Amino acid sequence: MAFWRYGSLFLLLAISFLPCSASSQSRPPDVHFDPTPMDVVEAMLWRAGVTPEDVVYDLGCGDGRFVIMAAKKFGARGVGIDIDPARIKESRENAEFAGVAERTRFIEGDLFQADIREATVVTLYLLNDLNYQLRPKLFRELRPGARVVSYTFDMADWEPDDRFQIRDRFVFYWVIPATVKGEWRLNLPLPGGEAQGLLTIHQKYQKIGGTLTILGQRLPMMNPHLLGDRLTFGIRPRLQGSDVLMTFVGRVIGDRLEGTVESEEEPWRGTIPWKGERIKR
Repeated sequence: MAFWRYGSLFLLLAISFLPCSASSQSRPPDVHFDPTPMDVVEAMLWRAGVTPEDVVYDLGCGDGRFVIMAAKKFGARGVGIDIDPARIKESRENAEFAGVAERTRFIEGDLFQADIREATVVTLYLLNDLNYQLRPKLFRELRPGARVVSYTFDMADWEPDDRFQIRDRFVFYWVIPATVKGEWRLNLPLPGGEAQGLLTIHQKYQKIGGTLTILGQRLPMMNPHLLGDRLTFGIRPRLQGSDVLMTFVGRVIGDRLEGTVESEEEPWRGTIPWKGERIKR
């Protein structure tokens, strides 16, 4: 009996020092559960352009309504993350009831620690300070072109790509921009032979500007625009005595740029390909 008693005590002490499982609630929820109105949920998913090709992550998923509607109405796959086990249980039950359990997944855990690299759309209804803390993670883990939509709360100096109001509150919408800041070596096949240029871009989130030095001219980027991995801008070089508007449309693929440049003015009328390569310092 003595051996059993002391052995049991040792076992209990050992168990008490085991690390908690990843699914256990390590801290209280950051926000009180306040359900987003269903019409707002639908409007947010609609603005994010959710399709069956998307994977929607709801960070702080509550009762699972974003994930469930994304699956049921938009045909997407969805993942909800919440630190509160009661909310996760409720979400799973709601997904079963809605008939979308096979296209949804709910994870009990800390949204700041969760792996969200799979997401193409992220939905949020948190708080301003939580959004600000989350922002570096969104840029670090989401691919360019992923969409983020938040109810009520913004992202400080990261201006939204769109904002709209439903009753007395706003919805904020962003597209994760590619990183284009720096210098790019550009090649442009002109009728008289290939021209090489230096594209210099400065960037703050999706806001960009810069210059293209080509054909002996340093030209400002006109109407530069970056949406996800899509880059557009214009230049107006002086060629053969005329100012010619050239419009560049391209895609950022890691350290490469590929696209077309179009001009409607002679002698450069037409569309030709162009490409660029990031200069690494």
